[in-house]
Amino acid sequence: MKLNLIIKNIDTVVESLEDFIIDQIQNNFNRKGVVIGISGGIDSAVAAAFCVKALGSDKVLGLIMPEKDSNPQSRLLAELFCNKFNIKTETIDLTPIIEKYDIYNIRDNIVRKNFPNFNLFSKYRFVIPNNLENEGISLPFLQVLDKENNILDIKLGLNDYLNLTTATSIKLRSRMIMSYYHAEKNHYAVIGATNKTELVQGYFVKYGDDGVDIEPIANLYKTQVYQLGKYLGIPDEIIQRKASPDTWSFEVSDQEFFFGLPYDAIDMILHAQENKIPLNTISESLNLSNRQLEKISSIQKRKWSSSKHMRESPPIWDAKIISLAD
Repeated sequence: MKLNLIIKNIDTVVESLEDFIIDQIQNNFNRKGVVIGISGGIDSAVAAAFCVKALGSDKVLGLIMPEKDSNPQSRLLAELFCNKFNIKTETIDLTPIIEKYDIYNIRDNIVRKNFPNFNLFSKYRFVIPNNLENEGISLPFLQVLDKENNILDIKLGLNDYLNLTTATSIKLRSRMIMSYYHAEKNHYAVIGATNKTELVQGYFVKYGDDGVDIEPIANLYKTQVYQLGKYLGIPDEIIQRKASPDTWSFEVSDQEFFFGLPYDAIDMILHAQENKIPLNTISESLNLSNRQLEKISSIQKRKWSSSKHMRESPPIWDAKIISLAD
């Protein structure tokens, strides 16, 4: 069986998304326009393009927020996109803000502790193990690129892993703070760019890139976001760019950092799970064995369960037990 996630009624979907944005901005939030962070990637480009179609470019403010570890290409592609769609922009270098939290030193010191030869020329990233044939859970490992371009794999202890990832999350939360600063002073709403693949697997930072008012593409798989990107005329340079978190000095793709497989495979498996389609019916089209599919499915279910709290509002104590005095 070959699953197909291509949207057939794309005109209807586009019109519905435009209507959704208009209704949310005008009726639900009662705002004058929107703010969105433009990363140079496909998700923010598609979300912003929908806002332009729905509201007009004069009501869309794009924030370009690079920092020291950002790929310079990200800013160039963000500017390319905003120029094409006539979006006014503000460029905010987040490096001084992140430095105030001492995040770069915290991260570098953890790496230096595990790699004594670390220096100013070193770059690093996290990569997940490719172990579809093995049982059990594996933590991502640190990869360091030294000045001779040698790549070294380093297994971190749990505390170092948590400290390094937690420090990195401050980058996303800094972007959220700046987004709301510009939104509130302009009486705008903040638009998010999390897609369904990321949402259901917890590939976002709580009160970071999910700290938004409206999520227009959160019910679209990543492969469908690419389809809509082509339809909307997103520049080819952005469509063809490898998706990346863009928070590490050593560039890493979403596949290497979190998912372990290309988006088309991940999306197909998630869709099969959601619609109760037996995984063995899609194994041939994905060129994966039933055992590998079961392992991937198990990982996805675990990610869904462990990130459930990230998709929910904070629990509120039920005050019905209160009995008031006469």
